[in-house]
Amino acid sequence: MEKVNCPKQEGNGDDRLSNLPDDILLTILDRLNVREATKTSVLSGRWRQLPPMVSQLVINVWDFLDASKCDKSEIVRGNKSVVEVTRSIMARRDSSRNTIHFLCMTFFLTEDDPTSIGHALAQAMVTQKVELVEFTLLTERDDIYCSDDDLLNYGRQFMLFFDACPNAFCGLTRLDLQNLRFGESDIPNVLNTSKRLKHLHMFNCGSGSWTVLQVEHSQLSELSIVNCSFERVELSSLPKLTRIVFEGWMSFVQDPLSFGYVPLLNVVSLTNVGTSQHKMVRLSKFLGGTTSVRDLKLGFDSEKIWVQPECLTGRLASVFHQIRFVNLANIPEGYDLTWTLFILKAAPKLKDLYMSVWDHLCVMTTDEKERKALSYSENKGANWESSASDFQHHSLATLAIFGFEALDYMMNYVRRAMETAVKLEDVFLYDRLTCDECSDKLPNPWHFPPKWKQGCVKKIITRGVNSSARIHFHPAGATRAYHLEKMWFL
Repeated sequence: MEKVNCPKQEGNGDDRLSNLPDDILLTILDRLNVREATKTSVLSGRWRQLPPMVSQLVINVWDFLDASKCDKSEIVRGNKSVVEVTRSIMARRDSSRNTIHFLCMTFFLTEDDPTSIGHALAQAMVTQKVELVEFTLLTERDDIYCSDDDLLNYGRQFMLFFDACPNAFCGLTRLDLQNLRFGESDIPNVLNTSKRLKHLHMFNCGSGSWTVLQVEHSQLSELSIVNCSFERVELSSLPKLTRIVFEGWMSFVQDPLSFGYVPLLNVVSLTNVGTSQHKMVRLSKFLGGTTSVRDLKLGFDSEKIWVQPECLTGRLASVFHQIRFVNLANIPEGYDLTWTLFILKAAPKLKDLYMSVWDHLCVMTTDEKERKALSYSENKGANWESSASDFQHHSLATLAIFGFEALDYMMNYVRRAMETAVKLEDVFLYDRLTCDECSDKLPNPWHFPPKWKQGCVKKIITRGVNSSARIHFHPAGATRAYHLEKMWFL
């Protein structure tokens, strides 16, 4: 590839980059963050005119911080840099000629600076053509270090920011919040003001114990509620909602999530750490009223199976009728998997079934005294009374298991799935999942079959089975990108 030299002076005949048309150069700058794009201004007079013309502005406080000394004064300095850059760029833009297709702002909640940022954004909303606007609001402390007082303080700071510059929220299309304790009316007020909002993500937020969050919005299409302290979330009226991520709920007795008017909902992701105190969830009731779901993830975080296997007929099974893809994530190791076949019986159009079997040690609570105090279950498995031989499934094409071991319970499960899914085309058996943090904590021995033994394992699985499905073994590091993308998509 030919090396392209940056110009040292205007009119450099060898500067092929600067000789490119404006639209190509702006496409290049759109792929840079604001700080990097602004640095190109020193190259020449022509380059100096380009940064204010970009259509995508990503202004991230982390680009202005020294991460090695990220204390309170450094955070304040970073936020001030965000304000200065925002005002400078907006002042130099020609709003009659250039539209901002995407404006993404990431900054910290502090006592004063967010108000300045909010006013700069509100001014941009009034004077500029802005299509998509995203806010990500950070807090000084991470969630595991936040006390109740911290959550209350950050929630107060956010509402001061919101009350001081509501115009900044009027054109907002995405909002990411973390570590905030709200009053009961705060979230509805934010939603009522943010009429263009399409994506809302809340992490470690809440309104105190035993509160119910009712969500109504005419434009919201994606909602993510992760590790929040609401007793119950009611999706009252969300006519454009297509995707819900709901992880980590408090309720032990009643269903923590209810679906009202959600006619377009097609992607549902549910994850929870099940304990002995949690009520088993019946998906037919939990998802009641949703008949358009196509992609479903159920996550277990390596703990107790919290889903109650069901034998469904008629109206109760209607919530499963459109499902095409199911991902069962982080099923605990060593437990019978036959219960998962109830999903095949309930979902006649299911095409792809993925599951990962993984004791993820670096995120699990492993101390025995702590597990007992938190009511973690000793028996993490689930049972299903119906046998796999009493029905056939005619749509399943792909079965993918991450964390396969050549042990009886897993080989028997694959055999039963092949017997049940009469049109199954491919079975992908992957080695266990790992992460950098717990690679040295893996229990031994592990029983993924080496290449020389895979033929024998395949014969054991297929003995007496009339199936044309192909079985593929994939060791660690040989995962197909397509399968990983689908697994992590939900």
